[in-house]
Amino acid sequence: MDFSYTEEDEMVRQTAREFVKKYVLPKRDKISYGNKIPDDIIKAAADAGFIGFNVSERYGGAGGSISQMSIIIEELARGDVSMALPVYVLLLNGWPFMLEKYGSEEAKDEILPSIIKGKTFFGIGSTEPSGGSDVMSEKSKALRINDNKWSLSGEKVYISGVREALNLPGGGGFLTLFRTGDPALGSKSFTTFAFMLKDVNGVINDKISPTVFNNIAREGLSTGGFAFNDIELDDKYRVGEIGKGFHIIMEGFNVARIYVAAACNGAASEAIDMGIEHLRTRNLFGQPLGKQEGLQFELSEMYAKLQSSRLLTQKAAWTLDRVYRNKENVPMADQNLSVSMAKMTAPPTAHEIITKVMVWHGALAYTKDTPLGAAQGGVMSYFIGAEGGINIMKLIIARELLGKEFLSYKSG
Repeated sequence: MDFSYTEEDEMVRQTAREFVKKYVLPKRDKISYGNKIPDDIIKAAADAGFIGFNVSERYGGAGGSISQMSIIIEELARGDVSMALPVYVLLLNGWPFMLEKYGSEEAKDEILPSIIKGKTFFGIGSTEPSGGSDVMSEKSKALRINDNKWSLSGEKVYISGVREALNLPGGGGFLTLFRTGDPALGSKSFTTFAFMLKDVNGVINDKISPTVFNNIAREGLSTGGFAFNDIELDDKYRVGEIGKGFHIIMEGFNVARIYVAAACNGAASEAIDMGIEHLRTRNLFGQPLGKQEGLQFELSEMYAKLQSSRLLTQKAAWTLDRVYRNKENVPMADQNLSVSMAKMTAPPTAHEIITKVMVWHGALAYTKDTPLGAAQGGVMSYFIGAEGGINIMKLIIARELLGKEFLSYKSG
């Protein structure tokens, strides 16, 4: 068993660290509190190859691995601990990756190159007003008009990137889940579409009513929603076979959850480094805080938890690389267990570490003179729900260990 990274992996990490030092750290506060990620940072991320890193070279991507993208996300989150930039980048990897795998050639040729140039946003549109975790109860519908057209009606909420999809020059949209069959079909009643609020030519669909919410944190990346009624969509924007949408969304969530875990680990790593520096340099009662045995114990425990979380994330990324790069037949249960353990562990671990380091800093941590408050709010988004809440991860793990018959619900 080899826990070391390859030379190529380390080059990827160094590139990401240099990017953070040059572009992110000088504008950390602007990203955290400025209601948008600066345009020059998005352009630089695209130029560096971070956007669409997992997409193949045919469309302008790097064809990079899940493990390498996890490294990039972790380093970006060390720079932007508010999570806005790392989440922006992770969305523009996991979901374009699904579009490439399952989308039509026409849709891929139209959308993917613009995403990779940094001109177009593409995320996930699943959650509805009735809830996000209970995907089987979603109500947005797509009715087939003929072989080439669909009529779409419904509403999506708590969606990351609505403002960005409307404001970027090449627009943006979402891999969006719609009910296309009888609910009695269970999971087979759903189909996914590439649903663009604004197309790559900059034309906004005026039949869509968007909303942007006021986040308590992660202000650099928007959260919003969009309602729509009887919108016609060409069949070329259907992603995957009819009735396979639920499973495509779940597959995409497995990729995205690894990246979310990596981002939480990155923010926690930055926080613990700040904590170590504070314990070394802050003098109280005539000696450094770090000489307090109680704080030493806390540091030791937090560091061990962080490294455990990083190892779980590294294993999950390695597991999916076996599937997508090595073409191994890895049992779905093994994939789900690895991913869910990483996502279950990283957000609460990061939140605990950041909160502990804030306590070490005292009153200073309650100001915007440190990034710790922005970090605490940023990771909370992934503690309470985004990309699957903590309790959903526990249900997935229990399902794989006990069997579906032990759960109070069935996915069909």
